[in-house]
Amino acid sequence: MFKKIRDKVNEATQQGMARGAQDFQRHAAQFQQAAAAQGHHIVPQLPTPQLAAQAYQNMQADPAMAEFLALPMEEQLRQQQELQAYGTELRRLYDTCEHATLVIEALEPTGRTIAGQAQYSATLEVTVQGGASYRTVIELIAPLATIQQYAPGTKHEARVDPTDPAKVGVFGPIA
Repeated sequence: MFKKIRDKVNEATQQGMARGAQDFQRHAAQFQQAAAAQGHHIVPQLPTPQLAAQAYQNMQADPAMAEFLALPMEEQLRQQQELQAYGTELRRLYDTCEHATLVIEALEPTGRTIAGQAQYSATLEVTVQGGASYRTVIELIAPLATIQQYAPGTKHEARVDPTDPAKVGVFGPIA
């Protein structure tokens, strides 16, 4: 009798995994099409047990990400879209705007996280090409693991929107 129950559980598990893989493939194709429409080439992969274990370890090491993953799916999607819009704006600044450098004068957490990444208020001293400088404050989103590169006093490559100098993208640190 135990063998029959075990066999039924194994069969149900295999059927569930097959349905899950089919659902994943369907959603992955939709995601790929949406990404391609925005000019991105992304290949979603079905998580392996090793990737799932790594994600679980990372989640335990990063409480903000664990909190994000505990949110309802609709809120997760909204935050992912907000983070994607932030990244899209950074890409626009990088690709089309004027080169500059900046020094981070102050960095304060806002207390808000977006898709598991902390948001900060950064006070910047921006120097555009030609030497003119000005001060501005922007919102910066960065994972906890990389925030030390934005410490006050650090100098960074930047891009500035010439039509709106308050729109500044902070990029790689300058030694």
